[in-house]
Amino acid sequence: MKTFLKNLLGNPEKDTFLYWITDGGFLAILIIIFSIILWLLLKAFIKSKLNKRLTIITKQEIDKTIDIYTSGLRSIEGKYFNVLSGIFISLIALVLIYSVLGNNVDPLMDILNKIGANVLSWLLIDGIRILTIIILSFFCVKFSKNFIPKLLTSIMLGQSSTSDHDEILKRSKTLSGVFVGAVITLIYILAIFMILSELSIPIAPVIGGFGIAGIAVGFGAQHLVRDLISGIFILAENQYRTGDVVTIAGISGLVESINLRRTILRDLDGQVHIIPNGEITVASNKTKYWSRVNLDIGVAYKENIEKVISILNEVGKDLSNDEYYGLMLITPPQVLRLNSLDDSAVTFKILGDCKPMKQWEIMGELRKRIKIRFDEENIEIPFPHQTVYWGENQSPFNRDITKEKVSINNELNNNKDTDEITPEKREELLADKYSDMKSRILYSEPDDILNTKYIESNDSE
Repeated sequence: MKTFLKNLLGNPEKDTFLYWITDGGFLAILIIIFSIILWLLLKAFIKSKLNKRLTIITKQEIDKTIDIYTSGLRSIEGKYFNVLSGIFISLIALVLIYSVLGNNVDPLMDILNKIGANVLSWLLIDGIRILTIIILSFFCVKFSKNFIPKLLTSIMLGQSSTSDHDEILKRSKTLSGVFVGAVITLIYILAIFMILSELSIPIAPVIGGFGIAGIAVGFGAQHLVRDLISGIFILAENQYRTGDVVTIAGISGLVESINLRRTILRDLDGQVHIIPNGEITVASNKTKYWSRVNLDIGVAYKENIEKVISILNEVGKDLSNDEYYGLMLITPPQVLRLNSLDDSAVTFKILGDCKPMKQWEIMGELRKRIKIRFDEENIEIPFPHQTVYWGENQSPFNRDITKEKVSINNELNNNKDTDEITPEKREELLADKYSDMKSRILYSEPDDILNTKYIESNDSE
C-alpha cells in the first residue's frame, strides 16, 4: 500500500504532508472514517431495536408506569450507550492508528492482554456469581409485578360477594401497588448485600453505618414517619382507593396512585396534586360503594307546586327507564321535598342513588330533560329580570308631550324687542316653564319622559 501510494504521488519528500499520507496517514484517515461510520451504524441499529421493543411494550402494557419505563429506555439509548460505544470504538481506532503510523504497539498490547486476562479471570469466578445475582433479581422483580396483583385479586374476590366486584378490583389495585413496591425494594436490598459480599466488602460495617445514619436522619424525618403511618391507616381502613373521587387536604380530584407516603390526585383541569398522607386530616370519598344524584331545581312562584312535583318525578322515572342511563341508576331520581322558598324561586330537591362516578353524568342529562319538559309545559325557570309596576289607582298620562314642546328661548326672543321684558320678568318666565315641565315629568309614563326635551336657555339674549 505504501509503495503504491508513493508511486501514485511521485515519491514525495520527507517531512511533507504527502509523504505522511504515503507513510500511513492515508490508512489512519481511513480508520477514522470507518470508525465514525461504524459508530453511526451501531447507533442507528440500537435505536431501531429499542423503538421496536418500545412499540411492543406499549401495545402489551396497561399500567401507567409504561411512560416511566419508556423514558428510561430512551435515556439509556440517548445518554449512555452512545457515549460508551463511542469511547470503545475510539480506543480501538487509536490503537490501529498508532500501529499504522509505524509505532510499536507491543507494550500497549501487553498491558491490554494483562488487563484482559485479569478481567476475564474475575469474570469467570466472581463475575459469573454477580451476574447470576443480577439476573435472578431481575426475574424476581418481573415475577413479583405479574404474580402479586393476580394473587391478591384472586384472594380478595374469593372472600367477597359478586356485588362488590368493582370495589374489590379497586382495592386490590391499590394494595398491589404497595405490596409490589415493598417486595421489589426488599429484592434490591438483598441483591446489593449479596453483590457486596461477592466483592469481599464487609457487610457488618455497612449495616452499622446505616443504623447510625438512620438515627441521625430519624430526627429530621419526622414528617416522613408521620406520612408512612398515615398511609398505613389509609390502606388498612380502606378510606379510599385508586380510581375514587375524593376531597383531601382541601383538594378534589381522581385518585391516580396511593402508596405509604403520598396520594396523587388529578383534578378536573388535569392538574396533578401530590399530597403527603400526613397532611390528610379529613378524607371525603364521593364514590365509595355508591353515589347520589343531588339536584336543586327552582321554578317561579306563579307555578302550580303539585304539577311541578309530578313533572319532576316523571322525568326521573323516564331517565331510570332509559337503556343507557338506567344501567347507572340504583334508584330513580325523585323529589324529596320542597326545599326552600327563595327570593325569586320555589326550590325543589331531587335525590337518587347511582353507581359510583356516574352522578355527574346523570345530573347533566337530568337537567337537560327537565329544561325540555318545562319548556313544553310552559313552566318558568326564574332568571334575573325586573318588572316595573306603576300602581293600580294611578291614571296613566297618555298625552303626547311632543306636541306641547315649548321653547322658552323662542318665546323670549319673540318678546325681546318689547319694553316689557326685564331681567326680573325673564327669570319669572323661566321659573314658570321649569315648574310646568317638572310636573309633567313626575306624573308621566316612562315613554313620555323619553320624549320630553330638557329646557334649553340662552343667556346671550
